[in-house]
Amino acid sequence: MRIASIDFIPLSLVAPSDAGTDGAADQQAAFTPEMLAARRYAPPETVFVLIKTDDGIEGYGDGATLPHYLGHGIGSMLDWLGRFRRVLVGEDPLNIAGIHHRMETVASIGVPGCRPAQAAIDMAIYDLAGKAYGCPVYELLGGAFRQDLELQTQMHGHTVDQLLGVCNYYVERGFTGLKLKIGSQLRQHGYSKDLFDADADKVVGVLARLPHHVQVDVDANQGIMNAKMAVAMFERVRREAFHPNMSIEQPLHHLDLTGHAQIRKMLPFPVVLDEAVTSPTAMLQIVRMEAADRIVLKPNRVGGLWPARRIIDICEANGIGVSLDTMPFTLLGDTMLCHLGATIRNHYPLDAQGHTFFAGTPFSGGVRIEGGRARLGNAPGFGVVVDPELVPVNRTLD
Repeated sequence: MRIASIDFIPLSLVAPSDAGTDGAADQQAAFTPEMLAARRYAPPETVFVLIKTDDGIEGYGDGATLPHYLGHGIGSMLDWLGRFRRVLVGEDPLNIAGIHHRMETVASIGVPGCRPAQAAIDMAIYDLAGKAYGCPVYELLGGAFRQDLELQTQMHGHTVDQLLGVCNYYVERGFTGLKLKIGSQLRQHGYSKDLFDADADKVVGVLARLPHHVQVDVDANQGIMNAKMAVAMFERVRREAFHPNMSIEQPLHHLDLTGHAQIRKMLPFPVVLDEAVTSPTAMLQIVRMEAADRIVLKPNRVGGLWPARRIIDICEANGIGVSLDTMPFTLLGDTMLCHLGATIRNHYPLDAQGHTFFAGTPFSGGVRIEGGRARLGNAPGFGVVVDPELVPVNRTLD
């Protein structure tokens, strides 16, 4: 069996309303909890990848572009996919290690190439291999500890009341993990006591009124300047009450592993790293610096399931937890994420509902979201069906 063709097609996701985009406090005043619960980034552009073999088997992949977050736009994605295609057509698609080796030779050993493009190829290869072997992808990854996964979601809002409305909306629907976003105003405007206190007040106000069985990750998205400021903020939270269900996610710059290690030593709350997790080698540095109790792993950011499983193995060998976060925001992408989540020994609620906030994709089947849980079936590959009428293959670029 050999790869006969690789097509890649840009897809534009559509948000059903403007409530899902960032907005000022006065613009959000009239938003309902349901509208704030659906708040995400503006619809990203994503690329659908279709790999066909000379035996007629197809594999589907998907890669998201978020220039402000991942450093790549749609043009860069298409350019890298073209580079990968030139070295992969004619290769054995079941040799996943060999496929990644070929992509790495194109991406060089210096600054890494476009990881979302590499992840999209990786996803399609795993889907194809699952269909060839007649098994779900999680079996190719070593087998599933579970096929029923608890869910987490992100909370956005400018006031404690707005945030609590979103919290209650999801807790009532069975979600057991919530991600509380802070730090955006500090990052945008720089430090001021008022902004610092406002973020601390959000954390105190929300945690005081949430049940302790709900895991809350307070995500600063690198918005706090240094370790001392982070310690000061969360010491204030602890003075109000100790919350055993709270973790601190990526408070500092992604390269400041020393600062995160200091926070771990000075506070009793688990420290979670997200943006710092870019590769298996980066994960080894996190372990050596003792900088994290848990990580947030995005296969789209590290190059796909193949390197993601290596990162998970490093974490499990060192007693570090692994959470997964939605991306590339489609049913195909979230299904991939759940297949990976099924293979992780110690389960944390994962964010796999990004696809529910957007319309206009050609995908059906795959993971089912219901009752605050994600449920996987046993179909070969990812079990996702593509409507060919919604895939304009003629838009493929070289």
